[in-house]
Amino acid sequence: MNERRLKYLATVIMGILLSACAGQYKASAGSCDADTLKAEGQWQEIKSGDIPGNAVELFAKDWMVLAAGNEEKMNAMTISWGGLGQLWEMPVVTVYVSGSRYTHEFMEKYDHFTVSLFPNDKRKALLYIGSHSGRDGDKLKDAGLTPEFTIEGNPSFKEAMMTIECKKIYSHTFEKEKLPESVRSMYGDESRMKLHTMYIGQIERVLVRK
Repeated sequence: MNERRLKYLATVIMGILLSACAGQYKASAGSCDADTLKAEGQWQEIKSGDIPGNAVELFAKDWMVLAAGNEEKMNAMTISWGGLGQLWEMPVVTVYVSGSRYTHEFMEKYDHFTVSLFPNDKRKALLYIGSHSGRDGDKLKDAGLTPEFTIEGNPSFKEAMMTIECKKIYSHTFEKEKLPESVRSMYGDESRMKLHTMYIGQIERVLVRK
């Protein structure tokens, strides 16, 4: 291949890369790096098998923030029901969202979702967004949390320590008659809570703060 041809190919590739950067980073003045979020390159990607912490306690004790949507419209909620594992030879995250939650609408609409881990000093903020609805206002701003977005356009947070980005591969809404009798009352006639939907997402990317 002659030198002129090589220069031409290099120019084309550079143009494609710059176009991708402009599209994915339109709200950011930082550099474009396919392995980072917009947060000024302060993230690094790790393997799903290297996720730190206890797989159960990440949800039940530490809590996670589930988010879905895009830069134009997104919603998030604190969850303690969920888990990490493997299904169909894929690393997965499983979460559960009641049909009464605003986030449920976003989980149904979008093909991707994220779960993010926060430091202990954000516990109050997580309590707030877990007990308030995004239908009623900007609860993330009220809680002092700052959304940012991955190169795929999925939500994360400036304050998060880790974000797991997932592609939805299966969902199923609980059937009341198949639930243990001890929990059926959660969804009784006097309860405002609708049945939960289980969402299973293939882990596509795990990002942690440097």
